Formats: sequence, structure tokens, C-alpha cells
Amino acid sequence: MIRTSGRIPRLATLGAAAALGLSGCTPATSDDGRAGANGLPQQLVWSTYNVGTGTYNDLAAVANALTGEEGVQVRLMTADTGIGRLAPLVNGTVDYSRAGDEYYYAYEGLYEFASPEWGPQDLRMVWAPLGNYGLLVREDSGIDSYEDLEGKRFPVLTASTSINNKMEGFLNYGGLTWDDVEQVPISYGEQIAGLESGQIDALYQNVVGSNIEELASTHDVTWLSLDDPDPARYGTWEELMPMVTVGEVTGGAGMAEGESARVLEYTIPLTTTGERDADEVHHLVRAIVENYEHYAGTTPDAEQFHLEKVLKEPLVVPFHEGTVRYFEERGVWTEELERKNQELIERGERMREAWPGVVEASGEEDLAANWEAWKATELNGPGGPAEGTKDEGTDDED
Repeated sequence: MIRTSGRIPRLATLGAAAALGLSGCTPATSDDGRAGANGLPQQLVWSTYNVGTGTYNDLAAVANALTGEEGVQVRLMTADTGIGRLAPLVNGTVDYSRAGDEYYYAYEGLYEFASPEWGPQDLRMVWAPLGNYGLLVREDSGIDSYEDLEGKRFPVLTASTSINNKMEGFLNYGGLTWDDVEQVPISYGEQIAGLESGQIDALYQNVVGSNIEELASTHDVTWLSLDDPDPARYGTWEELMPMVTVGEVTGGAGMAEGESARVLEYTIPLTTTGERDADEVHHLVRAIVENYEHYAGTTPDAEQFHLEKVLKEPLVVPFHEGTVRYFEERGVWTEELERKNQELIERGERMREAWPGVVEASGEEDLAANWEAWKATELNGPGGPAEGTKDEGTDDED
């Protein structure tokens, strides 16, 4: 079990702290936020991962294209924690957020979101490009397989439940648990320096990105590959990361020509709240698609934003009405996808309706367990860890 605390700060405080990471290339042109002829506001603010990550680079490329071609001033607010990326969306500091699996945890009221300050949130996916993420080690580390992680200095990502769940899944794949490694608390952005200095023996990251490419240019590194198809090795994954599949990737940082590795594939979607204006979301999606040529090729993963490649199946969180409308116009939305989307919307409505009563009937210590018990009884479907599981890797600092 991960041994870190679980303090939950107030949303307003987090929003103010995350604002320190605000960045942008151009100033705002208007303070009134009125929509232009393209149906988009003159300024938008998006939250995401830190500068230099592949996720940030992709979003910056899209934002620059929208600024240059649509006249929309897009600013990026960065944060090193899941809460730091998502809280500004919920409290209205930003308009859209590209966070990790926190969008799913927040929708369900899981982990750090199973608190009176949070609870299930009305979130929607806007655009869902797929990406590849894996576990990187130095070639001289003596780690050639997941089994070799035993006894190694293994990162516990500060305030990042989504990544810690994946790290646990990696350990389980190798027949290990958290007790089999030396746990090293570290932030997502500190991992590269930690690997270089020997503080940690492995790190988790997008297989592409300027910061990981720089690391690979100065050190011989390798991505551990998930080659064994035995279902038993993936036994805990449905609980830990239900939105993840395994895919083969080439061209990752440090990979030689012709080399490949099997790593995680999933989406880190651009999300917003359910109440976001559907016309605005529709126009934003249209702009992302129609301006693809202006950012295609700017980053290794920019091609994943293409209409043909983005995820269209609502797996754990529904798509926004504006996105659905665009998918329908382009003929890529089916009756089956609509059924799944509506089921998720209904699930969210039932959870948000029931949450206040569960909070009122629970104490601080048993709220999360009572909430999961209610869902298991009333919803009879997926949406969280099995009864009796507990996560302690959500130390929400900063």
C-alpha cells in the first residue's frame, strides 16, 4: 500500500495556487468574453500538465493554431498534480482541462474526490486524443523486466492517484506489490531529475515529449514492454485503470529505428463541465478539426488529434453535447455510442442526486466506503474500485 497522506485542500485555494502556472504567448484582446463570428470566445483558459511534457506540447500546438487561425487567445494553466489541474475547472478559473484519469475519478467521486469538498462532478469529454505511456529505466539499471523492479527505488507520484494506480498495475504485472519496492515520493515533474541522480530507478511518462527526448539524448534508456498476454498478469487492471489498453509503439524516446515496445494506450481528454455552452463546445471541436493542418507534425502526438484517430467511444465519462453534435454531423456517431453516452449521463445524474444523502449519513472515515457501497447496490455497474480496496497515494500538496 502506498504510504502517503490524504489531505484534501479547498478548491479555491488550489485554483489560486494553480494560477501561478498560467502561461501564454499573447495577451488577451478583450475582457468581456463575447463570442466572435466563429462562435468562440475571444479568450479561453485551459489547464494541463507542466511545460515540456508531451501532453503540454500537444495542447500548446493546438492552442497556437486556434490563436493564429481563429483569433482565440488560448492560455494554458499548468499544474503538477491531478487536483491542481482539475480544481480550476470545477471552480471556474479555467474553461477546459486536460488532466489525467482525475476526470474519471471526479465524475465518479473516487479517491480524493470522495470527500465533502468534492463528490461526483458533472464533467464531459470534449476531445479525446489517444497517447502512449510507459515505464522508463536506464539501460545500466539492471532492470530488464517488471519482475526486476523488486527492491528497486520506485516512484510514488505526489497527488497523482491516476498514475499511482498505473504504477501499481505495472507492479502487479510483474507479480509484485508496493511492499516489494522501495517507495520514493516524488512529483511528476521531478522524475527525470530523479532518474538522472539515482533517486529513483524508473519513471512514468509519455513515450514522446521534449523533456523525455532530452533525457534519452544524454542517457541510454529503455521502455519496459508488456509482452505477456496471460490475463492473470492483468488481473487488477480493470479495477485500477478501466480506460487503459496495451498498444505497441515505435519511435519513442530512446528507441532505435525498428525498435518497439508494448506500453499503455489511453486518452488524456480535453474536458469541461456539463453546463458548458453546447454551441461553444461544438465550435471549439470544429476549430480543432478544421485547423489540424496548422498543428499536424508540430509534435510527435499531434496527429492523434485528427478526427479519424480520436477516441469516439464513451468508456467511463460521457462526451459533451457539443462534441456529439459534431460527431453526428461528420457521420461518426452511432446509435450504440449514443446509448452508451446516455447511460453514463444518467449514471452521473443519479450519483450527484444521491451524494448529499450519503455525505449526511456518513462520517469522515466511512464516507468513501459508504459511497462505494451505495454505488454497488444502486447502480450495479462499473465505476470504481471493488469494495474493500483503499488508496492512500493522494497527498494533495501545493
